[in-house]
Amino acid sequence: MLAAFFTSLFTTAAAFAGLTLADQRGMLPFLHGGVREAEVPSITGVSVEQARDLLQARNLLLTLQAERPDPNVPAGKIAAQVPLAGSRAAGGTSVQAFVSSGAGLIAVPTLAGTRPEDAIEQLRNRKLLAGPRREQASDSIAAGLVIGSEPAAGKLVSADAAVALVVSLGPALKLVPKVVGLRFSKAKKALEEAGFKVGTTKYDSNDDHDENIILRQDPADKTPAAPGSAVNLIINE
Repeated sequence: MLAAFFTSLFTTAAAFAGLTLADQRGMLPFLHGGVREAEVPSITGVSVEQARDLLQARNLLLTLQAERPDPNVPAGKIAAQVPLAGSRAAGGTSVQAFVSSGAGLIAVPTLAGTRPEDAIEQLRNRKLLAGPRREQASDSIAAGLVIGSEPAAGKLVSADAAVALVVSLGPALKLVPKVVGLRFSKAKKALEEAGFKVGTTKYDSNDDHDENIILRQDPADKTPAAPGSAVNLIINE
């Protein structure tokens, strides 16, 4: 008889504890004459399974919405929720959750003609990294400015992708043509056709050559020089 009494007491205590826990989780709204509210937990940053468990513990449901890119939340994790965490919701309420598809693709900006430091700032503003820098001759972009990028402007890349800058060295060097032995008029034409100009002119005397023949030039022929640079001439009197 005593054993039966203790068994009944234990069963009653266990049932009471179970009902109390269920009531705390909002699962027994009829005890309070209506639907019991629960505080919506934060489910951002967790997996779908973890979110569902957190909500079920408070008698709330999970409804998944379309995936959307989020650079701050890994793919597959909850990026946002409605209602927000901390708000009150009736038991059985469905919490809308948006799952992150990871960082969205970012278009590489147009950097041609900008200073390297400005180009780097533009990349940072778009959550991109400045990759290795290389130099290249350019007839259209002044030396020291950015010619372009690799990947090129407009290409879609992921966040934190490295974008290399191509910086101008200015126009490519050209070889100075040989004008020694030519008359001044022909020498001037040859230099201009090659992209150079006549610099200073001085005169010397050499009986082995006719008048107005180029005796010497500086820079010498086949010397690499910037287009548009001057070539100084020594002319026979």
